[in-house]
Amino acid sequence: MKKKRRFITWVSIICTVVPRFFVSYVFYLLPSLISVKFTYRKFIYLFLTAFVLFMAWLFSCLVANISITSFLLAFGLQLPFIFFLLGFDLKDGINGVLIMRVISVLLCIFSLIYMAMFYGFPFRLPYINFLPDFYSAFYFQGGARIITVIAVFAIAMELFLPKKRKNKFFLFIALLNFLVPNYLIGIIMGVGALGVVALRKKPAIIPLLLIIVLIVAPYAADRYQNLNNGFAVNTGMNPKVFAYYSVLQLYIQYPTTILWGTGLGAFSSTPALWASSYISTLSTHNIPKLPYFFMSAYHQAVLGPVLKVLVTNKWTLESSANKPYTSISSIFTEYGLVFTVIIIVLAYNAFKAMGWSKKYTIAIACFALFIFITDQWHDSLFFGYMLLLSKGISVETV
Repeated sequence: MKKKRRFITWVSIICTVVPRFFVSYVFYLLPSLISVKFTYRKFIYLFLTAFVLFMAWLFSCLVANISITSFLLAFGLQLPFIFFLLGFDLKDGINGVLIMRVISVLLCIFSLIYMAMFYGFPFRLPYINFLPDFYSAFYFQGGARIITVIAVFAIAMELFLPKKRKNKFFLFIALLNFLVPNYLIGIIMGVGALGVVALRKKPAIIPLLLIIVLIVAPYAADRYQNLNNGFAVNTGMNPKVFAYYSVLQLYIQYPTTILWGTGLGAFSSTPALWASSYISTLSTHNIPKLPYFFMSAYHQAVLGPVLKVLVTNKWTLESSANKPYTSISSIFTEYGLVFTVIIIVLAYNAFKAMGWSKKYTIAIACFALFIFITDQWHDSLFFGYMLLLSKGISVETV
């Protein structure tokens, strides 16, 4: 049994930190698959969920042309999040503290190596000589976002562990991973989530949050002043406001989506963006040509008129703050209003059952809510695995 747990632990760590290519997503899914308990009841829940989502996709096919490949990719990317919603537990003995700490250290080391290999670190420094985006391990473009989000979970864990298990070294590593990358939405939402706990349950961490704000504020102000405003100029509204306006547009143009959505992967989730002829022209990632993988009619009809004007300037959508979609807007559009209500109830129950620390649960629940409102993370294999791994912390610490 010990050997099996050790195997799961190290396979999970290695698969989480491998360099990011399209094929790597299979490895990123593996930690969630091998860590959760597949009881008979949970398997039935998962099967029924998959069946209902497939039927919703099938009904949606009668209204508009959508891709089965995009549906399968979306379901795979959201599987860890679905595990969390359905209340899947981790296998006994999974050491969430160890896994989180080792992943944090490896991401820090790999980021330093990456900057040394390609940007002259330590003789040249992020923020001073090159963009801090390159503190990204070997996740490449967009990797800074992943590291920041993982760091929020790690910081919350280190802050709210029982006193005898706290470790200042690992807290320092987590803070480094949180502050050096310039994923400002993640930093702001992370500070906001920890701030909620500080005001209600843990005022002792307020000085730490103030220090973080003082460090980040000057850079954030500079980034805001230089943020490309092409989206607002062309559409007349902030891109995040448009994300929710597009939900209303979709519901009016295709009323059936109120009931069962567009189907997974058919509007603005990650596979829908991969398949988009507008977004794909801006991506530096090589998306392989897959059978029956194409842009959906929903995406083209609602988002297309806006996106086709913007893609002439790739910087218009470059920043996370300029992306006209979020997790909440994607869930409302792809699941529909009815299923979204069910997801909210399941999420409430899932966080309520997390259990090992009320402070940690509040912080992570707030972070998930804040980041889902402002950016897209529900279909991130990393975010879903971190949610599941949070349950492993209780096994280790209670």
